[in-house]
Amino acid sequence: MKPLNIGLKTAKIPVIQGVMGVGISLGNLAGSVAKEGAVGIISSAQIGFREPDFDKNPREANLRAIDKEMKKARELSPDGIIGFNVMTALRDHEAHVRAAAAAGADLIISGAGSIMRVL
Repeated sequence: MKPLNIGLKTAKIPVIQGVMGVGISLGNLAGSVAKEGAVGIISSAQIGFREPDFDKNPREANLRAIDKEMKKARELSPDGIIGFNVMTALRDHEAHVRAAAAAGADLIISGAGSIMRVL
């Protein structure tokens, strides 16, 4: 199998981790996958569920958690390919995309409810 090039980075193992939302595909999983040479993906769906103010302010909790989970992934795999899955069906889709980009995502995958696209 040939390596997978994404931007200036190369995944030695041409596999993109499947994503499961709400607490499954977070920084530890994505960082571990990237550390092994594949592409790790974090789900932004209700990513802030562990934040203390999630029940009262889910939007801000989710945006904060995007950055936190990316940092966890980068600690595990500083040079690996790590991205986010941001479903287009999310109410705050654009804000999640912007937060993921600001956090340093190497790629953003958006789908669910429309044609899948890689940003």
